[in-house]
Amino acid sequence: MNRIKISVCIILLLGFISCRESYEPDVISSNLRYLVVEGTMVSGGATNIIISRSFKLDDTARLEYEPNAIVTVEGEDNSVQPLSFLGNGTYHSPALTLNYGTAYRLRIKTSNGKEYLSDPVIAKETPPIDSVGWHQTAEGLRIYVNTHDPSEGTRYYRWDYDETWEIRSYYYSFFIYSNGIVRERTPAEDVSTCWKHARNTKIIVGSSARLQSDVIFEAPIQYIPDDDEKVSQRYSILVRQYAIDKSAFEFYELMKRNTENVGTVFDPQPSEIWGNIRCISDPSETVIGYVSASSVTEKRIFVNNTELADWNYPQNCPSTDVANHPDSIQAAFESGLSPYDAIYSPVSTAIIGYASSSKRCVECTSRGGSTLRPLFW
Repeated sequence: MNRIKISVCIILLLGFISCRESYEPDVISSNLRYLVVEGTMVSGGATNIIISRSFKLDDTARLEYEPNAIVTVEGEDNSVQPLSFLGNGTYHSPALTLNYGTAYRLRIKTSNGKEYLSDPVIAKETPPIDSVGWHQTAEGLRIYVNTHDPSEGTRYYRWDYDETWEIRSYYYSFFIYSNGIVRERTPAEDVSTCWKHARNTKIIVGSSARLQSDVIFEAPIQYIPDDDEKVSQRYSILVRQYAIDKSAFEFYELMKRNTENVGTVFDPQPSEIWGNIRCISDPSETVIGYVSASSVTEKRIFVNNTELADWNYPQNCPSTDVANHPDSIQAAFESGLSPYDAIYSPVSTAIIGYASSSKRCVECTSRGGSTLRPLFW
């Protein structure tokens, strides 16, 4: 199997304090933008291959996605299945047809005419997830997965997940400041309950290769620190499981160690990382990534705040009274405050002011939430 070797180096500079000099190793100062390929060719499910470009370690630029490439999945059975470009470097197929035990490879032709090819990988059938569970500790919430393969044919696993959680505003808002005036909110403008979403950004792999049986017990998936917003009301996680081969497991393990465990000279140092994608137009070009082929199995769980002991998301939400006067209203509500209730005259029904607080405490949308309730909620 021809694989591209990626050398990742750390330069340890030792010397006297008086002799310190600025140094930029080649890996930092290089202007090369390596192609980065992420994803799994999924049998019977949605396939999303993300193609981007690396950038210098000292670069302030954001991730640059590769647009308008031609991406296809080729099988040793002479099948060719195209992926569609969705934007943001994502190339998609709603459902690939992969035969288990058959080899497939990914072909990429970028808009600059270069062509890239992954090594053939055997499509694997992923066993179902037995369960996703959680333990609450003094430090937070630990979420884990259990699975097994009765045929003993998997042994190497990869997981990712999507998170969704419900948040509530500290104050229920009956009023809104709009177009320079305060008025009552309509039902469609309710900002008391929102939902937030996040995708996994970690490398999560596991193996039963050293065990007698192909069983994974309580493999850690996610950790949520104590009193985090995510479990302030209700939390859900959708875990996806993929069967991978030994080479993919070793690739992800090295990536995980190199990106998560390096901190001091006493930690494991970066290792050589091997990918299974190469540039056939220029064999000397470095390409980063590993492409696998398998089915995917998934399971969703919910965790309610009422199921946990002493989990309270702290919010600092002092209330401020704002006089019902145009100048006071403009000064307060254009400087970050938001009204949530009316203050009435003690002798009449006239509104003499508005109880208000910061937008974060009144409008859940200001905390990055959406008022669109998920279909699975």
